[in-house]
Amino acid sequence: MCRDSNGSECLTTTPSLWRRVRPVLLIASLLLVCSAAVAAPAKPRGVTLDVKDADVHAVLKSIQKQCGIRNLVIDPGVTGSGTFLFHDVPCKVALDTVLRVNGLAAKTYSSSVVAVAPR
Repeated sequence: MCRDSNGSECLTTTPSLWRRVRPVLLIASLLLVCSAAVAAPAKPRGVTLDVKDADVHAVLKSIQKQCGIRNLVIDPGVTGSGTFLFHDVPCKVALDTVLRVNGLAAKTYSSSVVAVAPR
């Protein structure tokens, strides 16, 4: 152990001190990295879709999955198909386009329920 001229313990980094401090430094570093990742703003979701003559049900389900729509209710009268080529299109724009092309309308009941029916 290191002692100075007064008999007090030295403040030098001894191997045993380093073994005690190192895990704390590692944990602190991880917390900083994790908090930075959580605090970073999420990238807005976009729809990427490349389909030809696809059934509207399949297209709507793909949009639901890509946009994080938790509950999608599709009326039994919903029919149609279309060709869509979207690359990172905002969710609302993609959904509105598919609905308009197929003569459909959507009603949002809450942030997690969207119902689609013929106009």
